[in-house]
Amino acid sequence: MLACSSRFVTMSRQKRVFGVIVMVIIVLCIAVTRYETTVTYYIPARLRLRPNGLDFFNNSIKDSSEERKVAMTTHIAFLKVHKAGSTTMQNMFFRFGLKYNLTFVLPGKGNYFLRTSQALPVRDGNHFDILACHSVYDRGLYRSVLPNDTVNVAIIRDPLERMVSAAYYYRDMWHSPPLVKVPKINFIHNIILRPDLYEKSTYSKTKNAMGKDFGFLDSVTKNDTEKIKTHLLMLDNDFKLVMVMERFDESLVLMKRYLNWRMEDIIYLLSNSHDHQPVVLNKTEKALFKSTCFLDYAIYDFFTKIFEERVRKEGTSLKIEVAYFKKILENVKNFCTSNKLSYVSLNIEQSQWNNPFRITYEDCTYMKLRELKFIYLLRTRHLSKNNVSDSII
Repeated sequence: MLACSSRFVTMSRQKRVFGVIVMVIIVLCIAVTRYETTVTYYIPARLRLRPNGLDFFNNSIKDSSEERKVAMTTHIAFLKVHKAGSTTMQNMFFRFGLKYNLTFVLPGKGNYFLRTSQALPVRDGNHFDILACHSVYDRGLYRSVLPNDTVNVAIIRDPLERMVSAAYYYRDMWHSPPLVKVPKINFIHNIILRPDLYEKSTYSKTKNAMGKDFGFLDSVTKNDTEKIKTHLLMLDNDFKLVMVMERFDESLVLMKRYLNWRMEDIIYLLSNSHDHQPVVLNKTEKALFKSTCFLDYAIYDFFTKIFEERVRKEGTSLKIEVAYFKKILENVKNFCTSNKLSYVSLNIEQSQWNNPFRITYEDCTYMKLRELKFIYLLRTRHLSKNNVSDSII
């Protein structure tokens, strides 16, 4: 009887000890989860497999390790074309440069780089790696600050869509005097029907803005077909890739391949977008606008054909990778707009296109950073990194 009682007491004590241990484990798990919860993104089965049995990268899971055998491109000049998704791209290049501790070409003031003398100096032995601020393309200017192996990248947008976006944006956000004067009723139609009344110069925010950014001379007219063709051929020779905003994700995956970047390097959130009313033009208005913005259409038609050919050469693998990339972007967007960012991270699984990587609260913060604020932070970093006095600014 005593033996049974003793055994009962012993078992009761063991249960209590076991219960205490379980509680401790639960508390520890909660504490750890509070500070480092991960949300794993599982890749759909159809994207894990090689489509049609094709081995796009020799080994389905070794793409990222294999691509590291070829150095990724870190010397880059990005032509920031106005209202063509370029602020989103700029943010991407800024984050890339920070990640790999690169040096940016930054003007001492503002966000435009138009002369070599504007660039903040670098310390002896250092050099510039990336130009991503606003500029007008000038081969001599770019080569004066960047290494010889620099790769030029740009982005274009359908001229009409770009103009409409720019007109509303600069009127509503920057209160541009010429655009504020345009009657709000039939706003876009007024700009198209009276192109010389509100913005008189050949280049403006609503006229041939891409032509200006790509370095065409003010004196070029629509009759100078040979001059336009010569300049376009020069641009094609100088630029590794001209992306197309209407095919943004496709362009990014293509850039990733061309520059040998990682998947995590092209993750983004849209920046500087501005909602506006839809615009429908009649045939006469469309023809008039094409005549007014002849340079923008020459640029767009020329480089979209080249883009199409490059996409065709990449084959089915590009289409499948873009679908995978879009799924990741959807999860990143949902994650970065959640309310648990301070202690949660998003884990992206390994696939044939990438090694595992993680999106954190800090990543979301930088993706949301506005252009001028980002440039200010980079400028402060540059002064410290290169031992430059802020008195020169």
